[in-house]
Order: sequence, then C-alpha cells, then structure tokens
Amino acid sequence: MNTSLAHGAPATMAGASGALHRLVSGLHWLRIAYAEQRRAARTRAELAQLDPGALRDLGLTYGEIDSYIAEARGAAARTRLRVYDDASGWGSP
Repeated sequence: MNTSLAHGAPATMAGASGALHRLVSGLHWLRIAYAEQRRAARTRAELAQLDPGALRDLGLTYGEIDSYIAEARGAAARTRLRVYDDASGWGSP
C-alpha cells in the first residue's frame, strides 16, 4: 500500500487482493456500460414509435434517431443546429 504523502500514482495492489479489485472494477464498468446501452435502446424504441410529424416537430427524421442518441450520450460530436427564440425567452441557454 502506498502510504507516502506524495501525489504520485497510487501503488497497484498485488496478488489475489489486487486481482479481485480489478475484477470487481471491471464488472462495475460492464454494469455501467450495459445500463447505458439499455437506456439508449429504450430511447431508440420510444422515438421509433413516433409518427413522422412528431419527429419533424422535434427536428428529426427516422434516419437520424441513432445519430441523435449518439450525440445525446456524448458518443458523437454535436452537429445539430440549436435555434433559440430570444423574443419569447424559450430555449435560451
């Protein structure tokens, strides 16, 4: 165990304790990744149920659903134009 007061990288755990810690950390990461995938699948399913007019009101088409989800999750660069109506104050950042 690293007990120094220096702000270097922490010492890695060795042996069975370290292996167990890495395994638990990996499983935790997999759980988070799985939850994110399920959340994206639910969003995709909900958006796919909308009719073309409702999607158009949201500024989307069926072909853009996956792209929108990737942008919302941070998995892709944001490329959509954001339009704000300063007169009504709606949508202001």
